[in-house]
Amino acid sequence: MTINPKYAGVLMGLIISFGMSFFMSFVMLYINIGFTPNFLSKWMYAWAVGFTVAFPAAALIVPIAKRCVIKATGAVI
Repeated sequence: MTINPKYAGVLMGLIISFGMSFFMSFVMLYINIGFTPNFLSKWMYAWAVGFTVAFPAAALIVPIAKRCVIKATGAVI
């Protein structure tokens, strides 16, 4: 299965926001509360909230970052 290339930016934002929110919610929760008996359920809740914020943020930031990199380097991304 292939995805239409016109959705590449959205897919990139989805994958980045998924991965970053997953790992960052784990680290931030560990720093704030440590490993508690209900750590996993708290982590999954924190990740769900984080991803809900991260995906729209990535949808806004990725195209801006891409334009900035192209302008600064002349690279084709």
